[in-house]
Amino acid sequence: MCHYEKDYRRRENTMAEQINALVVHAQDETFQELLQVLRTLGIKVVRARNCREATLLLKKDVGVDLVFAGTGFQDGGWADVLQLAQRSKSYLPVIVISQMTDVRLYLKVLGSGAFDYVTPPFLAADMAHIVRSAIYKGLVSEKQDLTAPPVA
Repeated sequence: MCHYEKDYRRRENTMAEQINALVVHAQDETFQELLQVLRTLGIKVVRARNCREATLLLKKDVGVDLVFAGTGFQDGGWADVLQLAQRSKSYLPVIVISQMTDVRLYLKVLGSGAFDYVTPPFLAADMAHIVRSAIYKGLVSEKQDLTAPPVA
């Protein structure tokens, strides 16, 4: 078993103590539902109400492992948050949260480099899988450049 797989297994078994999420979202029912599920999973949440607050938190390097971003807020939207995350020092997965299913937005979000696009209801088992997958991708990306073409 290689080093990053051991790190993943360790994190997988102790998610509650190890995962910190930045949630950039308006205070609404969707946010409350997401927050409840993240707390159930033991994920520590740092909240930003807009892009400006998210920028300040990411510049402070508050130890965020992944980002949940709503589709829009007073000074921007998910695409702005994604750009902030892409400028971070290391891989920082962004999961876009929407109140409704929108296939065009889903394709745009994933095509822009976000990790996932999720709509309510937020089931704990599904969110746990998404979070674990995002964290695992981050551990792998630290070991290799995921943007490089595969070696033949």
